[in-house]
Amino acid sequence: MNELVKRSITGFLFVGTLLLAITTNKYTLAGLFYVVSMAGLYEFFKLMEKVGFSPKKSVAMFVGTIIYGIIAMYSFGTFSFSYLLFIFPLLVTLVAIELFRKSDYPVTNIAFSVMGILYVVIPLSILNFFAYDAVFYKEMDINTNNYTSLLLVGFFMIQWANDTGAYLVGSQLGKHKLFERISPNKTWEGFYGGAVLAVLMGIGFAYFFDGEMIHWIIIALLIVIFGTLGDLTESQIKRSCGVKDSGNLLPGHGGILDRFDGVLFSAPFVLAYLQLVYLQVINH
Repeated sequence: MNELVKRSITGFLFVGTLLLAITTNKYTLAGLFYVVSMAGLYEFFKLMEKVGFSPKKSVAMFVGTIIYGIIAMYSFGTFSFSYLLFIFPLLVTLVAIELFRKSDYPVTNIAFSVMGILYVVIPLSILNFFAYDAVFYKEMDINTNNYTSLLLVGFFMIQWANDTGAYLVGSQLGKHKLFERISPNKTWEGFYGGAVLAVLMGIGFAYFFDGEMIHWIIIALLIVIFGTLGDLTESQIKRSCGVKDSGNLLPGHGGILDRFDGVLFSAPFVLAYLQLVYLQVINH
């Protein structure tokens, strides 16, 4: 099959599945990103094994499952904040288990096991918070009856606009390298092209859904900056491991980490901004 056709079919199915899960209900949303987080975590551990380390995959993925569940249930309003306090003891178990393994790199194995959860599972689990009614929705002029997919759909649409703009402008006009040591193909022209398209997408969401434009523009800029850093970080990891793609789960697109690298960094910062908006609203 032609590579472009393969890439197009995979992209269509990927976007369709993502949007369907997001717009259906909180359970399909949580279920989808649980699967994505476990697939991404497995890819991360396989990359670490390529360079000689041996994180405890099965235990780390079990711990990651519990942590994802706690965060998702807290976002539902089912669990109280006190349940989040179990996250640290769960991470400590990964440290303790390494005591009973014979390994040449125990400290590194511990570090990568914990890092995998912090890098992949937690950022994807907090996407659940994007879909629930809160005071900051009123500030952004989003009308909702408890569950809404609009903010999360907007988040991904801006993310994709940034990636698309960066690719189109960079491939046609790119001359000045953004970070040649890590990613030789990325250019400043591509970065600015992605930024422009992302901001325009944010403005479009504000206009068509009666949103507060300044908030959508700030969200777009956060996605551009930290999404790019996430992309560069994943490129650095792959370069260190001597691979082109993080996996082959998505034909023509690589692995889960290749598709969600920007999300892993931008989601926490966008959520932090939304919480700042929330605090500003409730304090006035």
